[in-house]
Amino acid sequence: MPSTSTDKLLLKLANREKIFAAYMGQVSSPLFAPMYAASGADFLIVDMEHGAFCPENIGDFAVACNGKSFPVIARIQDCEYHCISKAIDQGCDGILVPRTESLEQVETAISSMRFPPVGKKGCGGRACLRGDSIEEFNRKRLIFIQIESPKGADLLDEILTKYGHEIAGIIIGPADMSIACGCPLKFDDERLITCIRKVITVCQAHKMSIGMFMNNLAECERWYGEGMNIFWTGSELECLLKGLKQIAKGIDALNEGVSHEKDTGVSEGNPYLSK
Repeated sequence: MPSTSTDKLLLKLANREKIFAAYMGQVSSPLFAPMYAASGADFLIVDMEHGAFCPENIGDFAVACNGKSFPVIARIQDCEYHCISKAIDQGCDGILVPRTESLEQVETAISSMRFPPVGKKGCGGRACLRGDSIEEFNRKRLIFIQIESPKGADLLDEILTKYGHEIAGIIIGPADMSIACGCPLKFDDERLITCIRKVITVCQAHKMSIGMFMNNLAECERWYGEGMNIFWTGSELECLLKGLKQIAKGIDALNEGVSHEKDTGVSEGNPYLSK
């Protein structure tokens, strides 16, 4: 059966609807795939640049996501053929290209991701086509580029003018951008804010979906108000810690007049239960 993982996501990206991009960087177990698929997230970014994912373990995780028709996007180590093609061959639905600062990087990403006549990708791997035709594959595998510096922001209009039809969305890396702007990890510094707003303005002009890594819902609300529609947040360890704290707080409140919903130990959203 042809893959359908990205059909809904492609439509939301084209319409610039609100999109929740969850994140995994420290745990690479495929057991997490059904949990994220049941979470309500629109897609998942798995981190091969800074995180625990690598060519040796990305395949099992990506195939588990494929089985749930849940899009998984790999932030690759670098914009090179072997990094890009390997992630796709192992089942990822797309890539996030870090540190984008040149047309050549975008051209490499397209060439490495698309079959001829668009690109030069080779055919292989256990999860490459997944029943799609070549034309469907070229349309459904997504390229996101990450803007992480003033140089990237300055070039973005040219990138989108030439290759916007091949790009699914733009995602800002605020930490690296703050360093490149001369205000390391000072996320309210005007130099960083000005650079972020420049990227938003360019994306709005090109009707391109735009997002950023955000630490919490307050940041999501702020940047939604400024024109962003992709909200990359909620790492696996952060979510686990918050869930455990919520349970601990509830246990502390037992018999203190606090009403709790009956908990049978079986959650309606439990991804391991068949319905």
